[in-house]
Amino acid sequence: MMDFSLRNHDLDISNGDLLLCPTDSDAIAQAIGIRLKTFSGEWFLDENRGLPYLSHIFGKKLNERYVRTLMTQEIKGVSGVLDVQSFQLAPHQSERSLTISLNVILTDQKNLAINQIVGA
Repeated sequence: MMDFSLRNHDLDISNGDLLLCPTDSDAIAQAIGIRLKTFSGEWFLDENRGLPYLSHIFGKKLNERYVRTLMTQEIKGVSGVLDVQSFQLAPHQSERSLTISLNVILTDQKNLAINQIVGA
């Protein structure tokens, strides 16, 4: 899997050249991060894409089973992901954010640890 490398939510450019993710694992980790940080209705080309943070996750009593199911389905939709092995949520209600920690098994049997903070 090849993808452009992102840094601070923008294309990573060095010496006037666009950089690529150095490994497939890095590209998959980046794709998972993008999926987890996409809010429902945010992408104009497909408003059904994304997670319902504003309508179903933030500002309500967190139903961890529901959120885990939504996010696991989203992560398994990333090319190169075989399974989600562990999944933990740490809500920060006062900041309307979540820390998401998970381990993913890739199709090449490698393990990949992901830690993301998603906020409204």
